[in-house]
Amino acid sequence: MRLRTRLALAFALLAIVPLALVVPPTIAKVSADFSKQLEDRLKSSADMADLVLTDLRRTARAAVEDISAGVALEDFARELRAQEHSPQRLAAAERLMHSRGLSVLSLLDEKGLTLSSGHLPARVGDPDPALFAAAQSGAADPVAVVVEVRDESGVRHLPALVVARPFDYGELRLWVVGGYRLDSQLADQLSRMTRARVEISTDEGLVAGAGAAEPPTIETSIALSPAGRLTLKISRGPVLQTRALLVRTFVALALLGLALAALLGILVARLVTRPIEAVTGAARKIASGAFDLKVAETSSGEAGELVRAFNRMTSELQNRTEQLLASERVAAWQEVARRLAHEIKNPLTPIKMSLETLLAASARGEPRFQELFGETAPAVLEEVERLCRIVDEFSQFARLPGPQLRPVNLSQLAGQILSLYAEPKNGVQMRSDVSPDVWVLGDGDQLTQVILNLLKNAEEAVAGGGWIELRIKRVGQQVVLEIADSGPGIAREHRARIFEPYFTTKEGGSGLGLAIAQRICQEHGGRLQLSSDPGAGAVFTLSLPAAAPTFPAPSAGEPRFG
Repeated sequence: MRLRTRLALAFALLAIVPLALVVPPTIAKVSADFSKQLEDRLKSSADMADLVLTDLRRTARAAVEDISAGVALEDFARELRAQEHSPQRLAAAERLMHSRGLSVLSLLDEKGLTLSSGHLPARVGDPDPALFAAAQSGAADPVAVVVEVRDESGVRHLPALVVARPFDYGELRLWVVGGYRLDSQLADQLSRMTRARVEISTDEGLVAGAGAAEPPTIETSIALSPAGRLTLKISRGPVLQTRALLVRTFVALALLGLALAALLGILVARLVTRPIEAVTGAARKIASGAFDLKVAETSSGEAGELVRAFNRMTSELQNRTEQLLASERVAAWQEVARRLAHEIKNPLTPIKMSLETLLAASARGEPRFQELFGETAPAVLEEVERLCRIVDEFSQFARLPGPQLRPVNLSQLAGQILSLYAEPKNGVQMRSDVSPDVWVLGDGDQLTQVILNLLKNAEEAVAGGGWIELRIKRVGQQVVLEIADSGPGIAREHRARIFEPYFTTKEGGSGLGLAIAQRICQEHGGRLQLSSDPGAGAVFTLSLPAAAPTFPAPSAGEPRFG
């Protein structure tokens, strides 16, 4: 990963980490506060409902006690005792109920039979176990019971808060049982007061409800045992919506901060890494040989000092490289001069000895002078020709022209060269394994010189009998040419010097053939390598860059060389 990318990521982390550390606890705290407020509101609503129920109990108790102490009840008892069945007596409970604002009122005898009912007039003469049980309980405060009521939907069972008081008229005992129904009117009142969903239910199910509370909800219940329960529900939607809003806000802030931090990181990283990248690029170019390269000093601080140190290093490297190259050139030419002097000196010795012999014979006037001259002159000429050959090869090595690179059909070129060996020397077998239409980028004349030189060396190596094989194939973007032989191979101690100028193991060899071939390969952007084991022959491998053909390949049926 590049330094610029790392710096940008570091800035992004610096922006996101504080948000990640601060915002989630903040969201949790706000959510907890909202939940606490919601619970407090629910508790307050329950307390308010308790107050309303307590007020109903107080009002019911006061109303029933007022009825028990009133003249109207005494008139009712007198008519009952006189066994008068007037309509007024039957409707007495209904009049008293409405006059006191009650919604439940029954007058019962001491056996629990209904004498008059305000909330259910048709019940006269029937027992009312629920209201009679409230009367028999002796409770001073109202209790919850389930009463029957009739409305447009028919007879229903509703919970009610009732209180009972006895009334004695002589030996006659009556029970006044009255109170308030817990119905939709109460639910609507409580819903408006608490802004909650209010439900009143019995064992049979929901009997009244008012208000709305979208799920999910939290709830609390007030037991109206054994008549039922009153439930308050408040929606948790606002808390969840607030939390979702906070999360969305956090994500938006995080993304915005990440984007801004990344942008800032890229800008800062570019300023910081630009001189480093310039030094890196310059180092690559210097590695490829551009020693005179300089990096512009546009930065200050440590980066600027790095650039200045790099420029000083390149200047020093250039100077030392030039000195080294000059020293190597001097040393190389000294070695060439030494070897050339050695090669020239060897023929001069027999030439000198032959001339001294002829001069001595001439001075003595020997009659065999002509005979000696005829024997000596050819040897001198042979050594002179050898000197000329050495000088010519040296001149060729020193002034080898640069290659004229163009696409060359190496398969065709190899075929033309192999045609020269159509009739090899006795005991030598020529083989070929050449892939068709293999093209390289090179100089045809110089490549011919290299192949001929390698084939000549192989032919000399198998002079006593053996085989020579030329192989050509394409491997990826490279073309590989191999010339193998079954000769004695090359000694291990000679392999490292086989491509050195004037190094040879052959009697009368100049030592420049393989050096010239190596140089041609290098100038073609390729390599010439040797693999050999003593007694197992030698393989010279030439690798060159592949090229696309410049004209269509021969069609089927056309002759191919090689």
